[in-house]
Amino acid sequence: MELRHLRYFLKAAEALSFTRAAEALSITQSTLSHQIKQLESETGPLFDRAGRGICLTSRGKVFKTYAERVVNEVHTGVTALAEIDRLVSGQLTIGVYRFFEYSPLPPVLANFTRKYPGVEMRVHAGDHVDLARRLIDGSLDLAVAYAPAVSEKIVAETIFVEPLALVVGKQHPFYGRAQITLDKLAGQPLVWVSFENRQRQLIHRCLAARGIVPRVVIEMNSNEAVLAMVKCSAFATICPATGIRGLHAVRLPGLPLKRSTVMLWRRDSHRSAAATTIAPMIKAAYASRRHDG
Repeated sequence: MELRHLRYFLKAAEALSFTRAAEALSITQSTLSHQIKQLESETGPLFDRAGRGICLTSRGKVFKTYAERVVNEVHTGVTALAEIDRLVSGQLTIGVYRFFEYSPLPPVLANFTRKYPGVEMRVHAGDHVDLARRLIDGSLDLAVAYAPAVSEKIVAETIFVEPLALVVGKQHPFYGRAQITLDKLAGQPLVWVSFENRQRQLIHRCLAARGIVPRVVIEMNSNEAVLAMVKCSAFATICPATGIRGLHAVRLPGLPLKRSTVMLWRRDSHRSAAATTIAPMIKAAYASRRHDG
């Protein structure tokens, strides 16, 4: 029994006519009939040839399910091999959230490029709305972001969850402390991103529900600028506890909010070999960060 026997059988089962099946396969009817007889010598009768047409026997109906499965699996395998060949060259476009330099991504991308030098990589930094739009229009293969998916056309897979903390520099009186209660935030001068920032809005509402009104002395439009300001002053900010080089994170046990890093894909789209290859590398890097604390 060979793969062509299964393909010929399935085409005949679909057409319920050796004549039409032979035409679709671009072979003669006699060739098709001969191939089917070869198959039936191993399986027993698969077709009832009574009358002008043909129909599946009970054996044929059972066999059809398995034949379809085998042919589909072979097709999937051939496609996978073709994807491996395409991985040798091509292009991979990844979207990343701002704060890229503090994430585990740079060494992952460098490692991927070393392993697959023929793949031309493009990295686009943007906010969650921009990344979602580019995913939907096909400009990005995948994206790594902080915000959840903003469209039903996007699938979000959580790869890392981190707590929020009070982040301070060496000049702050809380520097070196392990944790504080939320009431200690009252009156603390904060440097924060602008109120349009989704994370700040969530924190603000959470604190307000507990009767705490943050004292924001400086607003800035980027997280990088906020951390730079905190590092050189006695001000503090509230942000995720990771990626704060040179600063100290003071835990806030009373603040239930956390930030999730997600991998974003366009729903129901083909995922390239390059994208599916780098995805587990990205997940492993974030898993390592979690284990390292």
